[in-house]
Amino acid sequence: MADPVSALAAVGAVGGGVGSIVQGIGAGYSGEAQASASRYKAGVALLNQQISKQNASWALESGDIKSEEAGLKSGQEIAQTKTTQSGSGFDVTGGTNEAVRDTQTKVAQFDQNVIQWDAAKTAWGFESKAATDEAESKLDLMAADTQSKAGKISEISSFIGGASSVASKWYQGKSVGIV
Repeated sequence: MADPVSALAAVGAVGGGVGSIVQGIGAGYSGEAQASASRYKAGVALLNQQISKQNASWALESGDIKSEEAGLKSGQEIAQTKTTQSGSGFDVTGGTNEAVRDTQTKVAQFDQNVIQWDAAKTAWGFESKAATDEAESKLDLMAADTQSKAGKISEISSFIGGASSVASKWYQGKSVGIV
């Protein structure tokens, strides 16, 4: 029968080695799990980027349509002003009536410009959000890569630490005559 102290030392050395292996495997899985979470976040950020780009496009299209509608409405009002003034006996070839129509045209153009500017500003906001989402996606992918590498390094480090601990305990036991 083996000496109880020797048996206990051997069990301690083996237990430490097994514990290090389990810890190393756990570190590897933990790193991969964190990397998977970051890759998921990167995917969500890319979807958000696509949505923001689509919203920017829709904002510009909407602005163009609203601007065109405003132009058509103003054109109709100007034409109606010409008709009303023509039937009133005023001189429509020059003077006050022409000045009114000119002013109405300028106001209509200004309104169209404001509508298009508002649409461009809205689109710019969406495009900025898309750029932010893209940058966030890239950072998440970098984090995933780093977490995966860190998990592997921790795994290897645990194995090396466990081997070192087992070797140390074995040499310690040998020096006192246990092994």
